Order: sequence, then structure tokens, then C-alpha cells
Amino acid sequence: MEITTKEDIKSTGKARVYFSNLNGVRALAALMVVISHIELHKVDFHVARIPYITIFNLGKTGVTIFFALSGFLITYLLLEEKRNFSIVNFKAFYIRRMLRIWPLYFLLVIIGFFIYPAQGSTTGLWLSIFFMPNLAFCLQMLPEIFNPIWSIGTEEQFYIFHPHFFRIKKNKNILYAFLIFIVSIWALQLTINNLNHSNEIWKLFSQFFYYARFDNMMIGAVVAVIFHNTKHPTFKFKLQGLFDEMFKSYIQVILSIIFVGYVYLYLIHDIPHGDVPLAIISSLLIVNLSQAETSIYTIKGKTLDYIGQISYGIYLLHKYPLFLTLYLVHKYIPTMNMVAQNIIIYAVTVACAVGLASLSYFGYEKPFLTIKKRFQKITQ
Repeated sequence: MEITTKEDIKSTGKARVYFSNLNGVRALAALMVVISHIELHKVDFHVARIPYITIFNLGKTGVTIFFALSGFLITYLLLEEKRNFSIVNFKAFYIRRMLRIWPLYFLLVIIGFFIYPAQGSTTGLWLSIFFMPNLAFCLQMLPEIFNPIWSIGTEEQFYIFHPHFFRIKKNKNILYAFLIFIVSIWALQLTINNLNHSNEIWKLFSQFFYYARFDNMMIGAVVAVIFHNTKHPTFKFKLQGLFDEMFKSYIQVILSIIFVGYVYLYLIHDIPHGDVPLAIISSLLIVNLSQAETSIYTIKGKTLDYIGQISYGIYLLHKYPLFLTLYLVHKYIPTMNMVAQNIIIYAVTVACAVGLASLSYFGYEKPFLTIKKRFQKITQ
């Protein structure tokens, strides 16, 4: 982890925070989603799935990691902005989010509803325009080829209220507010889940609150506050000492074993609300990766860094090359040896998804990201 000095801030007007391993986390999470969707959509094109393994929940794993990472990183950056500049610029925050998320998101909405494929309801379109694609997803109103936008809606909804926690002066009280929020969300989910599910409205509420993963992101946020207090102590926290033990090598090994074991169980069993333990474990691994000096792992390198950099495009765009690849495989090589067939499917899909996301990033998103830098007080 790298940070700037007060002299740097005086000269540039900006502070710098750099977590060297987090692009690698983004890359792995994005690839988890792609791999999961390859197996999920094979049946739609009458292509045989790989036998004896079930990896559909690998996509859920990747998305949960994304949510935990998003909550962690956004919170840490806001804490740094508050620490270095005494206040959070809310207007600049929302402009940054708009410039990062909106261009590609709305391009996908336009293409998905009006160009290809020509399907999806008018209600689904309006819900997507107003950043409620997670509700449209629950109502099955999103075309499958771009339905990953549901999670973007969840993040945008989270960003509406999350920065305003930082109006609270003391970081200790911000932490407690986060914890109260998480407990409140769980209590609400539990209440809805135990209501009469013969009523379709309550069923919809239950499903919507599952896809509104605010608790996943807030878990990452809680870890960020405690980690920030490790780096820049401002309050006494009874569990701070226990948290700081996380950076010891043997604890990292134990966490890694727990993570692998839990993901294995998550892949073969549909664990109810299994995303919550996964978000907790992922957040603790993310914070260890953020502390590069003590982390026993390094998941960085040119390839992973690059994939992580364009991971937003990979996540949103990968189904286009995936569907085309599966269509061509079914049409021209349906009887090919399964091993060779899958090598082609996976290699072509991943390569084309990276290529398409690269075109999007450098040819379309980059100008917006350049403007976004003008509104950054904390550079990454």
C-alpha cells in the first residue's frame, strides 16, 4: 500500500492511495463470472456441459467479491478524503460515479433494448433507466444477453446513501452506524422471508432484497473502517487487536483454507444467503491483499492488472462474445470431442471478452475517465 505525504498534498492538491493487488482481485472475480456463464448458457445453445462439476455459483462468488471490494475501496477512499481534506465533497463523489458507471451502462441499455436483441419489456427499460435493473431482473424483464447490469443497479442504489454516513464526524460512530445498518438489513430480510410467501408481492420483495446486496458492500465498508483505524488510529475499538492479527501469516493461511472450503461448498450446495459469509471472508482476504507488505500472496502482474483495469467492461459485455461462440460451436462443430470443444469455447470467449472490453475501455470509456480525474481528491 502506498500513500502520499502532506508535502505531496500541498503541491498537487491530491492524496494518493494505491493497493497493488486489487486489480488482480477484480480480474479473478470477473473471470469467475465469465466461466460460470459459459457453463450456464451452454444448455441454451444445445452444447454439452462439462460433466461431474457444478460451477454455476462461481458467478455468484465473483459478484459477491466485487460487492465486498467495492464497499471496501469506496469507504477507504472516502475516509482518506475526510482525513486529508477534513470533508467529503459529495458533489464530486457523485460526478465520479456517474463518469465511471453511466457511459457503458447506458450504452448497454440502449443496445440491449433497441438494437440486439429486440426483446425486453417497456417496464424493464424504464426500471433500467432509473437504476432499478435488479428489480427488472427479479421480474424477468431484462434480456439475458446483458442482464449482468442488475448488479450495477445495486451498486448505484448503494452509492445514493452510503457517502452520507461520512457526515458523521467521528470514525468510530461511522463504524457503529455501518453495523446498525447491516443488522437492520438482516432483520428486514428475515421479516420478509418469514411473511406469507403465497402472496406474490411478498415473494417479489424477498427476491429483491436478496439481489439488493447492500449488506455485502457494507461488510466491506466495516472492514475498511477498521483497517483505516489500523493505519491511522483515531479511536479505540475493543476488537482492533483481534483484527490486526489478520495480517499474520498463519491467519492468512487459515482464512485462505476457509475461503476455498466455503467456495467449494457454495458451488455444490445452494446455501441460503450464502453470500453473507462469503462477503465476510472475502473482505478479510481483500484487506490482507491491500497490505502488500505483510500479504503472503501477490496477485498482480501485467496480465492480471490489465484484466482488472478493464474488468467493468468484461463483466458487462462478455455475454455477447459468449453467445456468438456457443452459437457457432453448436452450428459448425457440435460433435467435436468435448475436451477440444471446451478449449475452443473457453479460449475464444475469454479472448473475445477481453478484446471487446479493451475496445470499450480505450475507445469509449477512457475520455470519461479522463474527465473523472478532475474530480478526484484521492487518486488510485
